[in-house]
Parts: sequence; C-alpha cells; structure tokens
Amino acid sequence: MNVEVKEIPVDIQTMMAKIDARDNSMIYIVEDGKVQAIPLPAFGTLEIPCQNYKIGNPSYKITLKRK
Repeated sequence: MNVEVKEIPVDIQTMMAKIDARDNSMIYIVEDGKVQAIPLPAFGTLEIPCQNYKIGNPSYKITLKRK
C-alpha cells in the first residue's frame, strides 16, 4: 500500500498554514512548525502513536470479517 503524505506550506514569519476544511478525508498533524496531511483509509483505522508529545509513524489497520 503506497500512501502519499502531503506537506502543507507554513508561513515562517507568522507560523500559520492554510488548510482546506472542505476536504474531510485527511487528518492533519502539526509538529515542530510543520504540517502534514495524511489521508484517512476508506476502510479500517489509522493508528497514530504518541509519547511525550512526540508523534510516531502512523499505521493503517484493516480487519476483515469472514463469514
């Protein structure tokens, strides 16, 4: 699975970034003056590990229900 993380430009002088609030298929992570947009999966969950205010590598988890 190839996932494209989108970097959102940040104005260094004001430390502000513009995001498109109409796009509800992304989650935005703000860390160390950078903003990244990560797409939400169509199925399953997106797990984002955090410890001591540091964000780890997000991972997708998909569980299939068999009959």
